[in-house]
Amino acid sequence: MAGQAAAALRAALTCVKRIGAEPESASPSLVAAIALVPSVAAGAILYRLVAIEVVAIAVVAGLLAHLAARLLGQPLDGSPLLPALVGVALVGSGAAPTWAAAVAIVAAAFELGRARLVPAARLQVGILAYAVVLLISGGGPAVYAAPGGGATAEPIHLWLKLGGQAPFDPTRFYVGNVAGPVLATSLLAVAVGAAWMWYARRLSLLVVITFLIGALVPIAVERWSPVYQLESGPLWFAAALVLADRQSLPASGVGRPLLGLLTGAAALAVRARGLAIEASLAAVAWMQLLGVIVQGLNWVRGHRRETWTRLRELREAAGALARPSRPRPAQPPS
Repeated sequence: MAGQAAAALRAALTCVKRIGAEPESASPSLVAAIALVPSVAAGAILYRLVAIEVVAIAVVAGLLAHLAARLLGQPLDGSPLLPALVGVALVGSGAAPTWAAAVAIVAAAFELGRARLVPAARLQVGILAYAVVLLISGGGPAVYAAPGGGATAEPIHLWLKLGGQAPFDPTRFYVGNVAGPVLATSLLAVAVGAAWMWYARRLSLLVVITFLIGALVPIAVERWSPVYQLESGPLWFAAALVLADRQSLPASGVGRPLLGLLTGAAALAVRARGLAIEASLAAVAWMQLLGVIVQGLNWVRGHRRETWTRLRELREAAGALARPSRPRPAQPPS
């Protein structure tokens, strides 16, 4: 028994060394999950039991999605656990656990649907699930609490409430000692995760840079403090760990920087309309979805014959289901 345990430990250490030396050899889901570890650790330090609860909710939702995929015979090209974890990471630290559960379940269901219907779609459905639940609930997940307890305003909310004044020292944003999303408040943790993604050749620096350039446009127009607006853990969680992930970027070399530029501008422009950090996160999700739609339309334009054939098959199948089956004539008794 001791020999088997030692052998398992050696195999695990060998696997860790291989991932550290050649991260590109690891599965995409594992690389992305490792990038989330610093944010999860920071959330556990800052919010303690709340962070542990949302992580547990994401794990349960991901495992149930795996079980559902196995029962349905649905192959998966990634783990539903990852989108569920990304989604709950953005839920407010003061929100009820039911909102984290809703986001995790929707994220896992979206991943199953993506893998079954549009497996080629480059999309992180976790942030999309957060945006959908946020929209339907009217802001249910956007409730925040300060580390250590006590309801308080998230920095951008407070900045809007005070008419553009910067009430926080920006250095507090580095460690996440402010109210915010439960697993995405610490800018330092997000930076560590982004550094790992870059080392693993999964982070597109071009998209990060163009996102920053796009974000600076509304900041310059409105004459805001760039430090206060950009030193945001949640913003760069969405921009670096989600949007700039090569696994969810368009294949087009032109489309990638354009997506970063437009998303950065949209994520900050919503604040000119009195919307806060959760609107910026939702803007990233909608822009990523728009990029997938544009890719799909380009594919349809280049494969018209296949598209029409598929639509004809779907129409015939729908017609067959809509037509009532004719009763068979009664057979005379023998």
